[in-house]
Amino acid sequence: MFRYVALVWSISSEQQSRTAESLDRRLRACHWTQSFNSAGLRVFCKDLSATLRALPLANEAGIVLGALFERSSEVDDDSPARRATLTARSCEAILSSHGQWLIDNCWGNYVALMRDASAGTVRVLKDPSGTLPCFRTMADGVSVLFAHVGDCIELGLKRFTVDREYLRTRVLGFNDQERNALVEISQVRRGECVGIDPAAEQVLRSSRFCWDPFTFVRERPAIEDPDRAAAAVHATVRSCTQGLSAGHARLLHRLSGGLDSSIIAGCLARASSPPRVACYTYFNPRGRSDERPWARLAAEHSGFEHLECPIDPADVQLAELVRPRPATEPLPMLGYLIRSTIEERLAAERTATAVFTGDGGDSGFCSDSLTYLVTDYLQRHGPRATALHLASDVALRTERSTGSVLLSSMRRWLFGAKMSEQLPALLMGSRLVNAQVRAGFTIPESYPHPWFSHLRHVPWDVLRRLGILVATPEFYNVTEVDRPEPEIVSPLYAQPAIELFLRIPIHVHAAGGRDRGLARRAFAREVPDGILRREWKDRAPGFHSEVLQRNLDFIRELFLDGVLVSEGLLDRAALEAALAPGPSKTAVLPVEIYRHLDVEIWARYWMR
Repeated sequence: MFRYVALVWSISSEQQSRTAESLDRRLRACHWTQSFNSAGLRVFCKDLSATLRALPLANEAGIVLGALFERSSEVDDDSPARRATLTARSCEAILSSHGQWLIDNCWGNYVALMRDASAGTVRVLKDPSGTLPCFRTMADGVSVLFAHVGDCIELGLKRFTVDREYLRTRVLGFNDQERNALVEISQVRRGECVGIDPAAEQVLRSSRFCWDPFTFVRERPAIEDPDRAAAAVHATVRSCTQGLSAGHARLLHRLSGGLDSSIIAGCLARASSPPRVACYTYFNPRGRSDERPWARLAAEHSGFEHLECPIDPADVQLAELVRPRPATEPLPMLGYLIRSTIEERLAAERTATAVFTGDGGDSGFCSDSLTYLVTDYLQRHGPRATALHLASDVALRTERSTGSVLLSSMRRWLFGAKMSEQLPALLMGSRLVNAQVRAGFTIPESYPHPWFSHLRHVPWDVLRRLGILVATPEFYNVTEVDRPEPEIVSPLYAQPAIELFLRIPIHVHAAGGRDRGLARRAFAREVPDGILRREWKDRAPGFHSEVLQRNLDFIRELFLDGVLVSEGLLDRAALEAALAPGPSKTAVLPVEIYRHLDVEIWARYWMR
């Protein structure tokens, strides 16, 4: 999988220059390829591909790493997105705008490094929605920018230490995106541009966000006409999907049989020169419900091969997670274990270089934000009779009364939402956490992400529509694999798609009072009628609980001899009761145990 390491240093500092040369030698010894070299900035890459590559800027002004596409000026342009080429004029515009030109005129999955030779500074820009991460640490005055923390360890950089306060809040299920999990590593977040001055005492010179989700929700003209909205959604998703697939000769598609993954399958099938696609569906062979009939229907409709992959809870061995690859923060380990069990094997067998997914549909098509539909309408239009009709639609979908929906929506519209409202749910879902930790936790007043932390109230309607974009990008599999890793591609999270989805009000997304009503209308040709009519999911219940029960001895030993207990973060007695053999008599949910498992495995790596 594509990786990079960039070194930024002051050429006037002998110490920094010696450190940079030392790191340069180590990188070359580990077979890294130098992709850029100028005074005070060197960039090295590994595993460059047809889709993830290095694009130098003119006049040694910097480099763009990853995937970069041209942005169409029309929302109804459904031609496949084209790979961007950087001319001398566009490079000049990138530098003069401090990266804003890239945000406005391109999209993709990239990190841009821009060098100001006259000032001796470097600006680092992370795109708004891609999964390629950008982290920064220091080595004797040299700024080291990288995608995978394992590369820093391979280079012999200093040992990284866990932020204890981050750990305390993370066991409670609270992910503070304004705090670094590892003290010595900071993140360049999505849409952020960071200025680095290696000659200054404070090396981090400036930070600003070149992309703000509120620009598209509150400032850009809303698209409220259903016909225009459906046409724009169809064109944009199709363009992004086909553009992202163009560099892959063979790919896999993670097909659940739900609407979102079926939409992506339909868009892949209608490419002018489609890659060779194999859809796969994993299922519990002993489950009480089954997604395969719907997945078969979608695969047949798109004309793709369909692979059915059984995952029996009895075969899932959580002990395989005890030696993970390093990561900058805890990650959902069970999901990665399943991915490495199935996707890496299938990709190797079929020489597939990417796995496409329908991820992002729940948030982008507003299934996750249905509760905030009336609030969103009130913010746009104020109290009108239509709000009552919309409240009735929401009540029907959420099994509440129209009055309660309207009342809660009016309250949020008039008074806003507070983070403190989330505290009872956090504590309810943290029954294994030490009582003193629970009692000592103070929830912040604003949502802990730079996009929202300056706001008095929490804009849950916008947050729910962004999905995973508020979290740290997940690019690398953290389980040990000995096969090439395919690129994970989710077209519904592409920047043009996200910006368009935000411009369409929630009630338009829920056209006809239906979950994802607009998406169903937009992709009527790409998706089979049966899936368009279906508004439920056949998820196999009990899978995660059974995996826990079958791995109970391992989990009990891991926790009772673990970092979180020794640090006083988890309650030993509560763990023993929850993980005792036989029927559980506690109210602890599997989701909490898995959350602590992720944190425990991560903390063990860094603290032991």
